Amino acid sequence: MSARPLFVYGTLRDPEVLYALLGRTLSASECVGACTPGFQAVHYPQRVYPALIAVPDGNAPGLLLHDLSATELAVLDAFEGDEYRRASISAMAPYGTVEADVYLPVAHIPADAEPWTLDNWTRLHKLGVLDGERRTSQALRDRLSVARKPAF
Repeated sequence: MSARPLFVYGTLRDPEVLYALLGRTLSASECVGACTPGFQAVHYPQRVYPALIAVPDGNAPGLLLHDLSATELAVLDAFEGDEYRRASISAMAPYGTVEADVYLPVAHIPADAEPWTLDNWTRLHKLGVLDGERRTSQALRDRLSVARKPAF
């Protein structure tokens, strides 16, 4: 299990996307609402998904994902790909401020980039993205679970 929770601020906040990737529904204790003061989700240039950038007056809503397995984290790393790097961030949850992992963009994203919202993504792009993610993620989970099984 991962030591730190993972803060997600974009499409991973959608329960169907998470289910497609992880192959399971997270419990209420594993998926907690949170925010990151000083940050904002904005459009990743020429993509339908977001990037999290530092903005002095920002406050990005998101979720803290707790107790992810190594395989689940590997699936999420693969989903985020080379356009993101995992870093540490402070997130505010109902139980206080915590250090969490987060996917930050590798590319420089300008501070005046257009804000990104899950509602707009859901309305405009979700259906087109979700089916492909289900197929890709199942194949990746299968491959990773076989690779992690001990040989006897």
